[in-house]
Formats: sequence, C-alpha cells, structure tokens
Amino acid sequence: MISFERNRAVAERVAGLVGGEVIWYSESAFPDAFSEEPGYDAIIAIMSCGIAVRKIAPLLRSKWTDPAVVVVDCALRHAIAVTGGHHGANEIATWLEVLGADPVITNASEVVK
Repeated sequence: MISFERNRAVAERVAGLVGGEVIWYSESAFPDAFSEEPGYDAIIAIMSCGIAVRKIAPLLRSKWTDPAVVVVDCALRHAIAVTGGHHGANEIATWLEVLGADPVITNASEVVK
C-alpha cells in the first residue's frame, strides 16, 4: 500500500483489513513496488487517481505481469480498480466495501453481469 503520510488513518484502516505494509509516498515508491525486488502482486494507492495514474503509467508493461492497482480516495469513499481487474484489483476493491468504500469496477465483462 502506498499512501501519503497525511492519509495515515485511512492507510491504517485499509492495512488492518487487507494486511501488508504501508509505504509512505516518495518518488521511488511506485518504481520500487513495480520492481522485481520486492515487487508486489497488488498495490493499494491511497491518493487521488490522477497522481497514481501519472506515477504508474511509465511503469506499465503487460496486463499479465503488472501488479493490480487499486486507488482509494483519502475519504475512503471509492476504491477504484485501475489496472489488473482480473488479477486481483476487482476483488480488493470489493473487499474495501467493508470499510465503506464503493468499489469502482469498469471491466466490460464485470459491469454487464
């Protein structure tokens, strides 16, 4: 999970539900999370979607190997599956409903069910 320090309360609530570590935002946070070491299967970014998208865009290589990315706003209203919907992001976004977040899932195969 990558979060700004100012969103600590939300980060701690999310971490309490899904586990994992909180990485405080820095310029290297996303590149490190996408790297092979330590590398993550999924990243929850607690920040605006625009910031997360700008940071992950140059790192994206393949929908089959990139980590799932879910963006959660700092008010914990929305959990947006940005990448890797079928590789964990949709499931994570749905888990966050327990904390009050509405999951935002846009995969065509998911939304037409």
